[in-house]
Order: sequence, then C-alpha cells, then structure tokens
Amino acid sequence: MLAAFAIVGITLEGFHGFKTGWYLEDAYETRRLLFTLGHAHGALLALINIVFGVALAALGGNIARLLQASRLLLMGTVLLPAGFFLGGFGLYGSDPGVGVYLVPVGALCVLAAFLIAAVSGGTPVPEAEPLKPVGGTRARSKRSKR
Repeated sequence: MLAAFAIVGITLEGFHGFKTGWYLEDAYETRRLLFTLGHAHGALLALINIVFGVALAALGGNIARLLQASRLLLMGTVLLPAGFFLGGFGLYGSDPGVGVYLVPVGALCVLAAFLIAAVSGGTPVPEAEPLKPVGGTRARSKRSKR
C-alpha cells in the first residue's frame, strides 16, 4: 500500500510538472484537493498498518480481536483514500462526486480498528532466555579424558 500511494504521489507531482489542465485549473481545485487528501491519507494509513504489524509482534494480545482490528484497518486503508479519489471524479461544480461517501465508511473502519486494538489487552511478550549449549565443551573434555 505504501508503494502504491508513493506512486500516486509521484503521479500527482507529474500532473503539476506537466501543467495538466484537468488537474491544475481553478475550476478543478476541488479535484486537486481530493486527490491530495486521498494520497496523504493513504500513505499515512499504510504507515499505520506497518506500525500495527510491528506492534503486534512486540505486544501480543487477543489474537482474534487483533485480527479483526487488522482487517478493519486494511478496509479503512482502502476505502478512505478511495473515497477521496473517486470523489475527485464526476465533480458537480465545486462539490465532490458520490464516491466521497466512502470516506466516512473508511474512517469508521479505521476508528473501530483503533478502538478494538486499544481494548484487546496486549501484554508484552517475555524475552526468551539465551540458549544454553547442550553438552558444552567442558562436558566433552571430561568424556575424552575417561
């Protein structure tokens, strides 16, 4: 997801660089805003997904609930930016297209994921003890003397 939204950001910069009319003209300011919001939210949520995965490994917790939170977070990572991008198409004057209705749905998915993760009761995973050698060098040396 992070790579996908980085590509979207590069594409948006390309629209600026090539002075693309349907993106930069004043009449399409709403489109430019919605595309920028989609890119920014998508990149941020992709980073949150990465942090969430790393935190799961470190904190543990109720696996079933955290799996549910992970799925909701992924759904929100797709729906929220998609709503912004789709809202940028089919503009009605300065109003966004109907795709923008996906934004609150995605936002609710992300919020629910955060709440579920917060109450899942994650506890730190104890550190493993260092491995002890089996039949260490001392034991071998005693056997060889016998």
